[in-house]
Amino acid sequence: MKQFIKSIIFLGLAVPTLTGCLEEVYPGQGFTQEQLKETDNSAAALSKAIPGAFLRMGNGNGHYGYAGLAMDRETMGAEIPVYSTLYDFYQDEGFDHQLGPEYYVATDWWPFYYELIKKCNLTLGAVPITEFTSAEELAYVGNALGYRAFAYYDMACAYEYKKTGFTQLDSKAEADKIYGLTVPIRTEFTTQQEATKDTRAPFYAMYRFIMTDLDRAEKYLQGYKRTSANMIDQSVIFGMKARLWLQMGSRFEKSSTDLQAQISHENDEALAIYNKLGITSANDCFKKAAQYARLAISQGHRPTTKAEWFNSTTGFNTANEAWLLAVQINSNDMTNGSHWNWKNFVGNMSSENTFGVNNLEYKAFREIDAALYKTIEAGDWRKSTWIDPADAGKTDAYSKYTTLFKAAEWAQLPAYTGLKFHPRSGEMKNYKVGAAVDIPLMRAEEMYLIEAEAKAHYEGLEAGKQALTNYLNTYRYDDGSYLCNATTMDGFNDEILRQKRIEFWGEGIVFFDYKRLEKAVIRRYDGSNHPEGYQFNTKAGYVAPRMNICLSHYETMYNENLVNNPNPTNVHE
Repeated sequence: MKQFIKSIIFLGLAVPTLTGCLEEVYPGQGFTQEQLKETDNSAAALSKAIPGAFLRMGNGNGHYGYAGLAMDRETMGAEIPVYSTLYDFYQDEGFDHQLGPEYYVATDWWPFYYELIKKCNLTLGAVPITEFTSAEELAYVGNALGYRAFAYYDMACAYEYKKTGFTQLDSKAEADKIYGLTVPIRTEFTTQQEATKDTRAPFYAMYRFIMTDLDRAEKYLQGYKRTSANMIDQSVIFGMKARLWLQMGSRFEKSSTDLQAQISHENDEALAIYNKLGITSANDCFKKAAQYARLAISQGHRPTTKAEWFNSTTGFNTANEAWLLAVQINSNDMTNGSHWNWKNFVGNMSSENTFGVNNLEYKAFREIDAALYKTIEAGDWRKSTWIDPADAGKTDAYSKYTTLFKAAEWAQLPAYTGLKFHPRSGEMKNYKVGAAVDIPLMRAEEMYLIEAEAKAHYEGLEAGKQALTNYLNTYRYDDGSYLCNATTMDGFNDEILRQKRIEFWGEGIVFFDYKRLEKAVIRRYDGSNHPEGYQFNTKAGYVAPRMNICLSHYETMYNENLVNNPNPTNVHE
């Protein structure tokens, strides 16, 4: 802790220099501060390059930029079982194999995020804020702050170790004193030397750091009108604040000790460079979560319509008014030598392509969990996103589904296969067209669900149930038949999670909810459609071991102050 506080104090005094992950370990592809001096309009170039960091290819078979990381998260849960494991690029998460610090999940995730953070930091270092800073330059700063907050939110959730219920892991975490620790905070002021000696920030500092970035971004993006869905505007900032306040609300409701730790450090001198949260209870956080979720919606966003959802050429591959933020890929991004022909999101999530592995040739079809599918009511129009077991293989059921396939091809798909994602423009063969898609990072639907969940906590269970019922009957049930039967807060949280598992199937969202709510991942049950070797259940009331991501061993080799999470490989019931 003393080492962390020393680092914070220094950050307030340091001069902007090269930042981010260790250059000698993870050489970046972006500008260095020295190159900035030789570049015209460098702030603009750097700011526009930040979304490009989301396309950074990793070494693992399935690691194709941020979408590949989202698939990692998705396959750690129970939402998208694979039909055939032969070409499953996410077997590590399925078998619970090779999840330690020297394997691809660890060694791809860590440099991905710090490369993104580095690009943000370089932009921030290039734009000094004065009374003469232009609105255009302030927007560059706002985008960089927003993306940096996005990265740190992901990392704080993914890397903070949470109890698993397995003694061999939890006891080691206790002995190593890593409970409550997230990741190192590296800003535009962090020097190369400091990045070899920094420590994992405690949660109470990380929350304030992220919120400060979001507060500043909200201010600098006032009036900014973006031109593409991969740039951050105020609606995205509001959405991120809603996520962060919900995260804190859940945490502090579960742990009064953590709440008191957050409050007790409110006036720490070392943290004075960060904005105070000004909270006294979990309900303060829930109220703010609902407030910011509503603000995000009010910036011109609304849920995906049924027509948009089931559009066979643009469905979930082209940003629309429901999307607050997206990864955007064009053909020029698919450089030679990067294996884009098979390392791409469409090739792993859409069954309608001939490239990739989720297709009729390689049969790595992504399905919906059978138990989850059975909970989807008949009135919920999303149900026909996946093939009903009663319809599988029957050409006379073909007309119920939206697909680019002809009836005979469609009939070769197994039960539960997902038809949510489509190649762009209906192009099933040319990956440079079909895989050049937009991929959602944040949608309005999440804001409605955050609002409903938060209201249940600070206004009462009935208020939350009413908000959820209104949302679903307005936007997801044709016949207005949805009824929430939860009688307890825990039951209501389960229902919110169920809705997220349906709504955000394949989008990598629910990983954060599993960890936040400490919900078990269930793959083994009668009638399970998960491959036999993947049928592991985690413990109720705890976090799945695989969801406590290990720091890359490359990073710990160069920074002896970083204590890693216990290796979760092969730890399951």
